[in-house]
Amino acid sequence: MIHRVFLLTMSTLVLMVGFSFPDMRIAAAVTQEASPAEDASPAQDDETATPETATPETATPKNANPESETPAPEMPTPKNPHAIEGSNPFGESNPLSKATPFIIAADGKPYELNEEAKQAKAKYDAAKQKLVEATTEMRVIHTLYMNGEDQSPEAFERFRESRSKTRVILDEVFDTAYEYLLLAPDEEPIQYLLTMLEHRYKTSDYSPSTMTASALLIDLGFNSRFLFHSAARASICSGEFETAKRIYAYLKPEDFDDLDKRLSYQLEEIQQQWLVEQQLREQDAKKDLPRIKMKTTRGDIIIELFLEEAPSTVSHFIKLTEEGYYDGLDFYQVVDNLLALTGDESGSGGGNTGQYLIDEHQRDGARNAFRGSLAMAKLPKNDSGDFVENSASSQFAIFFTPLPGVSKVQTVFGRVIEGMEFLTELRRVDPSKEKKQGEVVFPPDRVIAAEVIRRPDELPEPVYRK
Repeated sequence: MIHRVFLLTMSTLVLMVGFSFPDMRIAAAVTQEASPAEDASPAQDDETATPETATPETATPKNANPESETPAPEMPTPKNPHAIEGSNPFGESNPLSKATPFIIAADGKPYELNEEAKQAKAKYDAAKQKLVEATTEMRVIHTLYMNGEDQSPEAFERFRESRSKTRVILDEVFDTAYEYLLLAPDEEPIQYLLTMLEHRYKTSDYSPSTMTASALLIDLGFNSRFLFHSAARASICSGEFETAKRIYAYLKPEDFDDLDKRLSYQLEEIQQQWLVEQQLREQDAKKDLPRIKMKTTRGDIIIELFLEEAPSTVSHFIKLTEEGYYDGLDFYQVVDNLLALTGDESGSGGGNTGQYLIDEHQRDGARNAFRGSLAMAKLPKNDSGDFVENSASSQFAIFFTPLPGVSKVQTVFGRVIEGMEFLTELRRVDPSKEKKQGEVVFPPDRVIAAEVIRRPDELPEPVYRK
């Protein structure tokens, strides 16, 4: 059973991330305009990326499978260069997972599930079945396309919608696996969580559920480095700063990646900004803030805009959206653990509308940058990282992790409230990277269409630099 769920998960991830499925619009454009080394063939598309297969790095813990007739034998844990040495940083009790220690019967009898655990297992099994059906649907559409039986734009759109639906179901299986594992020992949900957590780690998906599931597996004795990093990073993104501090205090200097060095150094500043942000979000919930829906090649996202804190920027953004400016624009730069950039018609990073907004980051109550925050991009002065004042136009960034210094130089004007899981799946793109001779360059993901789904009757006039 453990192998079946692992294979199902890997099959789904490969189909979502690694299979060829052409984007007719972008593939055609690249073929016409790109050099031969950058040409995208019909079988290599905006849906294609080389998958980094998620292979769990530690042995299965010493727990019995409730479906087996005898307890699982003890398995030696091999020395792992990617593992964290030592015991659990949470001590005897994990404040996040609240897991009950697993007790295996000494007489060799199967583990008895209580009624609550049986219900949790039923929900997990039902979610797995939905995943099987969704993956099968994706595979059928893809196979028909690749065999030339249905290569219509409608088939492509069906595949995109099917993939987005499957991504949501993957998270549903994840959540039900976590809830089941809190109540009963079972190797299968452990394997699923390990596989998905490594995938989330590689795609900068530091959600609250990433935090709690990573903490649970650490509590159960797993010591892969990505679990500790994921738990710490997701804790900071979710406002659980004391947990992040405990993990970072536990890790050795050689266990820190560049992101963890930055976050641990900035942790106190992020925490202070988060306290203010929480109060502002409570106030936001009582208002009808403007909202934008963006349909992307990975799925739909909903953006809420901070009209009071950045009135000129928000009005300008809504104006461009209503004019259809963002429709079809690429996410031309996507950097792991940092941000995704779009809003440039040229796709090179130098495009703009010809109108430049007055900066609003100095206003009272200006917002800070957290996971999912949007900030207007500005023209760089030089390689020092400084920006030209009042130079924001159409380009904007969406952040994967908190960046406390952003609000000192750029206007934060909104945040993603739905669909962040789709943004983490965006193809990584670095326009500054030198292309090698013969290298196949896959088209970026893009905004298919953007629409205003909630706006006030009247908006202030944008204030532009004269």
